[in-house]
Amino acid sequence: MSWWFGAGLGFLRGGPFGALVGGVTQHFLAKKLQNKLRNTLPGIYNKGDFITRLVIILTRVGFINGPLTQNQMEIIHKFFIKNFNFGAEEFKAIDPLIIEVQNKKPDIGKFVEEYKNSCKNNYNLLLLALCYQVALVEKNLCLGAESLLKKIAFLLNISYERHNKLREKYSLKALKTPYNILNLSSDASNEEVKRAYRSLISICHPDRFANEGKDAAEQAHKKFLEIQAAYQELKSLREI
Repeated sequence: MSWWFGAGLGFLRGGPFGALVGGVTQHFLAKKLQNKLRNTLPGIYNKGDFITRLVIILTRVGFINGPLTQNQMEIIHKFFIKNFNFGAEEFKAIDPLIIEVQNKKPDIGKFVEEYKNSCKNNYNLLLLALCYQVALVEKNLCLGAESLLKKIAFLLNISYERHNKLREKYSLKALKTPYNILNLSSDASNEEVKRAYRSLISICHPDRFANEGKDAAEQAHKKFLEIQAAYQELKSLREI
């Protein structure tokens, strides 16, 4: 009954996909599995939400280039075997969710937020590291995956410094951050951010290059848009 109760609530909130997520979540809240999961990672306040949201996010990262590969599935499975003592019964619950995520391609924004709530932000860096492992196992980190990983790090409130330290661990070059683009350090004040933006946007305004040829005008336009995007990102991040 617990699976169907969760599925019913999930359906009301998110249709058929919500029903599956709700059913799987409720499955891991059952008393039998709670006893099994009791001595797992500390600092998780809702194991059902933690498990299902983790599966959804890792799957979304994994199938950027197509269906999840066997290697990517193994990374997900090994994590749950090591940290949650998963067996056949538990994988029988989450594997259909992995398939449905690939079919529905849900936006991960709300699932990252629910993941954070489930562990009170205790395992945000762990999630990002797992995302990189899933993305890198096939040695093909495409632009789409890079963009999604950057978005996940942003939603997890992971600083650019911590993110780049993680990338260094995987032998990846540092991300080009908004601070790099605006020629600022990450401890710059909000006023310094505003001044740098106004100065650069004036220097690189396309109108200044209108008479210097098509190539110069196009480069100026690209730089102009890059500066605008960097400032908008910092505005959102810092709530300027």
